[in-house]
Amino acid sequence: HAHADHARTGHGHYLATADGAGILRARLGEIRLDALRYGESITHNGVALSLHPAGHVLGSAQLRMEYRGEVWVASGDYKLEQDGTCAPFESVRCDTFITESTFGMPIYRWQPQAEIFDDINAWWRRNADEGRTSVLFCYAFGKAQRILHGLDPTIGSIVCHGAVTPLNALYREAGV
Repeated sequence: HAHADHARTGHGHYLATADGAGILRARLGEIRLDALRYGESITHNGVALSLHPAGHVLGSAQLRMEYRGEVWVASGDYKLEQDGTCAPFESVRCDTFITESTFGMPIYRWQPQAEIFDDINAWWRRNADEGRTSVLFCYAFGKAQRILHGLDPTIGSIVCHGAVTPLNALYREAGV
């Protein structure tokens, strides 16, 4: 996906999901990019490769690799709770799963998103009732769109930073 810790310039060739190709190009410029639909397979050096939804941000994917009947799946960031801004996480049967585990420790237990958005909207409504402006800070790609998806637009006007607006347009082009 197109988060800066994953999408870097300088590679000769990129493979991405069709959903995420526009954002990847917007972030990296003119690149040699092959885009696959989720579940579509290609073969590279005898290895069958396919991309499957990771549920993290628009275009995020798990890479399924099959060689001689053995299946490995690699996923950087993924999210199990569906948020309406990207394809939901797909559990992919495999022999070996490779993942980052920044938040893999049992101390990390995430509050359901519906509860978080209920809290955010209640805070925003209280501020609006008192004539105060509410400001939320978040990453321009992924988090901003998730926040926008969860906000109640009947509470008041929503204004986005200039870094968020073109990414929102790419989400809209992708049907989100």
